[in-house]
Amino acid sequence: MTNEAPGTRPPAYLMGRSEAETRRLVAQHRLYGPFTRRLLQDAGIEEGMRVLDVGSGAGEVSLLAAELVGPTGSVVGVDQDPEVLETASARAEASGLTNVSFHAGDLHDGVTADDFDAVVGRLVLLYVPDPARMLRGLVERLKPGGIVAFGEFNFLPESMVTYPSTPSGESLWAWMQAVVRGIGLDPATGYHLRNTFLEAGLPEPEMNVCSPVGGGPGFPGYDYGAESLRSMLPLILKLGIATEEEVGIDTLAERLRDETVASGGVIKTPDLVGAWGRKR
Repeated sequence: MTNEAPGTRPPAYLMGRSEAETRRLVAQHRLYGPFTRRLLQDAGIEEGMRVLDVGSGAGEVSLLAAELVGPTGSVVGVDQDPEVLETASARAEASGLTNVSFHAGDLHDGVTADDFDAVVGRLVLLYVPDPARMLRGLVERLKPGGIVAFGEFNFLPESMVTYPSTPSGESLWAWMQAVVRGIGLDPATGYHLRNTFLEAGLPEPEMNVCSPVGGGPGFPGYDYGAESLRSMLPLILKLGIATEEEVGIDTLAERLRDETVASGGVIKTPDLVGAWGRKR
């Protein structure tokens, strides 16, 4: 990766990279996919558009955008990890989508100025030291009136809840928040999207939020929460937040499920805040 503007290179990916992490990304889409589709639709993504998906990962957002733009449009997904893009390409092929392509590299590789109708991203600005600066650079790649749409997590205490409180649920969220703080990420990236848009020279964005919540034995949030923590486990150990024995990662999903069901309660996974607007 070359020629990346200062202040735009993300730190090490919070969740690491592995086959298990790719599976977690797909599971994440079960919880946040419907909201992401609405975000893209509300932002104005439509047939015939050319869309840039930043930090495209396993391709969930790119595939949604490809469905919306149809065969007369196209989507370009860019990610720094070539291995996860192999998964993205395979998923596109399995879905029968031929209007989406994936490229490994920084945000400048293969991206032509004034070439896109929209730039989108989900859970990417969290990892950028200067999100507004990166967004300004992306806006330069948009046609006049082009769409900007991003979704970002909040890792705040009120954003992740088990009700009534359960031991495993409280530990799960506390450990996640400690990791985010420990590596210097912004736990309110979602709420800060408004200022990020404004500082990037965009008009006041429209915003919305998704807060997946559920209970009972079939809720996917238990497995998603546990697999998220599994991906964070190396950082948990490195930062001295907890020991492997305290985390008990292999039984965490089962404990979350059993405790929540026994309490008759619910569990809420992190808030995903969406923001969208258009280039002036």
